[in-house]
Amino acid sequence: MSVYTIIGIVGIVCGILCALADVPLAYSGEKDQDISKADSSVGNICSWWTKVSEKHFDIAFWLSCIGQPGTYLTMWMLAEIIGRTSPSLSLALKINTFLGAYTGLLFHATACQKPLVYRAIHGKLSDADTEAAVKKLDKYPAVPNMISALTLFLGTTVITAAAILTGALDVPKFFLAFNPIGAIIPLMILKKLGIKIVGPLGAGFTLFSVLLVYASLTM
Repeated sequence: MSVYTIIGIVGIVCGILCALADVPLAYSGEKDQDISKADSSVGNICSWWTKVSEKHFDIAFWLSCIGQPGTYLTMWMLAEIIGRTSPSLSLALKINTFLGAYTGLLFHATACQKPLVYRAIHGKLSDADTEAAVKKLDKYPAVPNMISALTLFLGTTVITAAAILTGALDVPKFFLAFNPIGAIIPLMILKKLGIKIVGPLGAGFTLFSVLLVYASLTM
């Protein structure tokens, strides 16, 4: 078994952890919760933040913290395989992966910190002051968060798709759907059906890991 295959398998496990890490940020366990407004990572304040244990957010952070390294190693190994025939795409994916790794955990940490700050000051300040204080947490992470979203969702998808289409990754064309953007469609369908879903980014990186395993076994 090659190192690429091993990293791919590790990446599958880590991708699943990252996918699960988003669940505590979107679900309180309350049946009447408005899921569409519950994602703390996009700046919304949710009343249920004060109704759950702090461990709810601890779990979200540590799942992401433990899972992210394996997902970035997966992308780095995909870049290594791509580099055998396309050094330029390989370099692009490595730079993209570096930027994603540099900013990714900060994005998730900010999403987990907001509920903790809200819990600490809720009821001690006016609603307007509480909201203003929580939004201040976005001041410094705002640009890194934007970079994280662009690199991890868009950059990884575009570069790997280009590698598949040009033959730098010699895999079947259906692997074009194995990315975070490709994961959004089935997850949104499940969401519309009322099924609790995992995070699309983690799900997408799980698919990247499956792609790495396949590519490593066929190269």
